[in-house]
Amino acid sequence: MNDLARQLFGDDVPAKRLALIVDLDETVCTGFACPLRAALDVLSRLHRQKVEVHYVTARTEVSRKGTDDFLAEHRLPGHRNVYYCPNWQGSKRHKAEIHARLAREYQIIASIGDTDEEEGEASRLAGVPFVLVDRDKPDGAWAVLAELIVAVEGFRVEIEE
Repeated sequence: MNDLARQLFGDDVPAKRLALIVDLDETVCTGFACPLRAALDVLSRLHRQKVEVHYVTARTEVSRKGTDDFLAEHRLPGHRNVYYCPNWQGSKRHKAEIHARLAREYQIIASIGDTDEEEGEASRLAGVPFVLVDRDKPDGAWAVLAELIVAVEGFRVEIEE
């Protein structure tokens, strides 16, 4: 907690909301819209009142309809939290700026993506844990992310009847 917040609120400052930063292409889907099962499984189990999902992508606004349709079709959380790369900005800088902003606003559990040069570097600059997806074996990265989410009790509890 920073000094100003402590002065204004004492020790009663509410904790930041939990969030994930997720890349889309080759992380949640391949070929723009072919879903990766492990990603869908982990994201669909999130306790949405505890963990917000923010998609930070190199996709531009031109991809908005296809991206919105993909997220809706697969009932993925965070459909309102997609950060598209402006046409005038490179994806590396875009991702670094958004990661930094989200790290200030949220307690980030982790960032997950398939490129260390973009998502990994953006995560490190923002002080956010990074999980690298192996394009040939993406399930392992999603299993690691699931363990991090379990640690903060961020999954829904399934009640068996």
